[in-house]
Amino acid sequence: MKRRFKIILKRKVTNPLINFLRQGLTPEMLSRTIASGLLVGTIPIPGTSTLLCTALSLGFRMNLALIQLVNYLVFPLQILLFVPFYTIASKISGKIIFFNASEISAQFAGSNWQTASIDLLWLAGTSVVVWLLLMFPVSLMVYFILKPVMKRFARRAKS
Repeated sequence: MKRRFKIILKRKVTNPLINFLRQGLTPEMLSRTIASGLLVGTIPIPGTSTLLCTALSLGFRMNLALIQLVNYLVFPLQILLFVPFYTIASKISGKIIFFNASEISAQFAGSNWQTASIDLLWLAGTSVVVWLLLMFPVSLMVYFILKPVMKRFARRAKS
């Protein structure tokens, strides 16, 4: 079982990273792209990560395929972190968050649409601030951890 895991790990992770390095990506750029994909892939506003990853890769000349791959790989993490980000944002902003459809429809029925919409936008904005405060340091740590690992992969790619 352990040998099979090593084979799968080499085929699915190690070989693609070495191929990216052989295509001309530097270890620093590879690490930066992976860390950026992790950061943007966990944004608490569903549907925005793909567009943000594309804009980030074009703006900073990162590998679009790699950043989107990381974005798609961390999608389950985005779903897992959605509730904690919005819960923290709810406590900070004082806005009540509802996680089921009947409570959301009751909120819109009980108040006017404009007030409920502003509350939800305020909550979403606060959750983005919480996301940045928590995930930016995590992505920096990932970058600094991956940088020496990618340099080792680069040496393997040359040989």
